[in-house]
Amino acid sequence: MSEMDLTGYPSIDKPWLRYYTKEAIETPLSACTLYDNLWQHNKDYLSNVALNYFNRKITFQALFEGIEAAAKAFTAIGVGTGDIVVMATVTTPETVYAFYALNRLGAVANMVDLRTAEEGIREYILEVNAKYLLTIDVACAKMAKAVVDTQVQHVIILSPGDGLPQPKKFLYFLKNKPVDCLPSYTGRCYNWAHFIAQGSSATPLYPVYQPDTCCVIVHTGGTTGSPKGVMLSNDNVNALVEQSIRTGIDMQRKHTWLDIMPPFIAYGIGMGLHLPLTIGMETILIPSFDAKKFDRLLLKHKANHMVGVPSYWGTVIQSNRMKRKNLSWLIAPTVGGDTMNIELEQQANAFLAAHHCPYKIVKGYGMTEVCAGVTGTVDDNNEPGSVGIPFVKSVVSVFHPETGAELKYGEIGEVCISGPNVMLGYYGKETATAEIVKIHSDGTKWVHSGDMGYMNEQGSLFILDRIKRMIVRFDGFKVFPSMLEKVIMEHPGVEACCVVGISDSSHSQGKLPVVYLVPKKKETKRDENLIAELQILCRKEIPEYAQPIAYYFRDELPLTPIGKIDYRKLEENIPCKGE
Repeated sequence: MSEMDLTGYPSIDKPWLRYYTKEAIETPLSACTLYDNLWQHNKDYLSNVALNYFNRKITFQALFEGIEAAAKAFTAIGVGTGDIVVMATVTTPETVYAFYALNRLGAVANMVDLRTAEEGIREYILEVNAKYLLTIDVACAKMAKAVVDTQVQHVIILSPGDGLPQPKKFLYFLKNKPVDCLPSYTGRCYNWAHFIAQGSSATPLYPVYQPDTCCVIVHTGGTTGSPKGVMLSNDNVNALVEQSIRTGIDMQRKHTWLDIMPPFIAYGIGMGLHLPLTIGMETILIPSFDAKKFDRLLLKHKANHMVGVPSYWGTVIQSNRMKRKNLSWLIAPTVGGDTMNIELEQQANAFLAAHHCPYKIVKGYGMTEVCAGVTGTVDDNNEPGSVGIPFVKSVVSVFHPETGAELKYGEIGEVCISGPNVMLGYYGKETATAEIVKIHSDGTKWVHSGDMGYMNEQGSLFILDRIKRMIVRFDGFKVFPSMLEKVIMEHPGVEACCVVGISDSSHSQGKLPVVYLVPKKKETKRDENLIAELQILCRKEIPEYAQPIAYYFRDELPLTPIGKIDYRKLEENIPCKGE
């Protein structure tokens, strides 16, 4: 880029820095392990509550003791620096102890979705040649099949009941008989108490921090849909946390945090767990989250902070339980993982204001490959429809998806990310890594997100759609499903919708948009009047080439495990209730 071209480009101008203090910009990020960061921030507050598990309050003193005991137990069964332990579990105190213990030992936690089919779990185990598996009792039948013909030598079985307060613990195990062993693992399979006892006389070796060393693997479909293990370092996760703190959101040690995100995603490990614990907040652990009960959790715990996905707030807004409730205790109702529909954003902000919450919805953007988050909002830069400004040490810009040229403000292209959050790579997949992490002509390493969007002159980022969601017609015209969804959601009779592309039977290539929608009136099976009104609305707001060719009614739309609309299932035309 020549000198005369150096204006109007986000990566050069970095207009978002105007929102940050000089201290936030100039203070370097920490260079340490996750455990060391946790310890340094909380060593002088050991009597404060760290974890709240079904009203059992666990202090930071007890947390660090639990981590030490787990580290000794892992040492006793042979886990050391560089070893990979597969963790297929839910968020319990023991999961937290184990995660930080592995980090302190220099080992790697390979986080696996418990709901994965047994064959999928076996593939995750085989991929890393894991010798150690930590799981939960309710999944033992599946795990017994998953470990067949693998190198797994030791299995640790947690239970949601292990960390419960009495008498809840007694009642839990009265109803649920403890599982102590998988078949064929006698002597090498432990429940949590037995596991901890194994390490009573062990002496762990704690390695010195090394930069750019993998500490956790989380899994994603990436841009191609095939499973990949994203290797994140201590530096990645700590950078996520410390940049989040510097956004200006009011986050204090005295606050409470509702952890509803599962531990097997970067969003859950980084934002749901490590962020509040590093700050020193009381972190309320929810091992099994039901989005339909989000309103109950809010009212029960009155937590100041939480992270979730946009759809959760649609549930809250419609809840009869929330009527006339005072939400003045809520500071940062944060959403990420999916772009928030602007109508839902407006409704949520109006709802919060009407319920005496002084703050707006906090939005963010990221992907697993950049440790879940690289942008965020506070009220000063919370533009409607945007996903916020880049974190203080991160750079986000937009590039032409074909030529690779950086685009100016307002120009639509592929969103790319550079900075301390960028992953080490996909485990064992150098080619796939090179397809998403690219070195540009100026020598900068950028993650190519696969998302289409633009940035305005204030530094606010707007996401339009996934490149792979983009519907390309036979004539080359491009249709963005999100633009259609935005218009359709303006109709008061529509509760939810998703636009996907189907093959154009009239031409040899190309696709056309169809709409799946959930009507407000659940008894509606196919309302021709509603369809006619939507057609009029779309003709008014949408170009002719982008008009939907069909509307399909459903009782509900399929969701991913964290609550996003699963458009891939709709593209596959998997039968769904109400079709």
